[in-house]
Amino acid sequence: MDAQISVCTKLLAIKLGLKWTKPTETTNMVTVNGQKSPTLEIVENAQLKIMDALVPINIHIVDSTKEELLIGSNWFSKYKADLILTENKLKFEAQERKFEVKIINTTSSNAKV
Repeated sequence: MDAQISVCTKLLAIKLGLKWTKPTETTNMVTVNGQKSPTLEIVENAQLKIMDALVPINIHIVDSTKEELLIGSNWFSKYKADLILTENKLKFEAQERKFEVKIINTTSSNAKV
């Protein structure tokens, strides 16, 4: 699937108060251990907000003991986003505006953008 979808663990989705539904079709992901695993639910048009830009995206929910969110390449394409790791920046376009966000690296699971 090449990380084309955005994925959130159920634990984090609950913490964020996301509302999901059962997907109309099964989507299988290949996990880091190489096994196929189905997504359980989907949040359609999740109102993701970066700075003051609303950047809605569909997010697939998976079971995990961790709190993680993986933004898929579909989001990067939709918002013409560039992740510039050498400068710790994320650039993207939304609502006919251009945004540039500094990425703050952390060692915990609470990474911030």
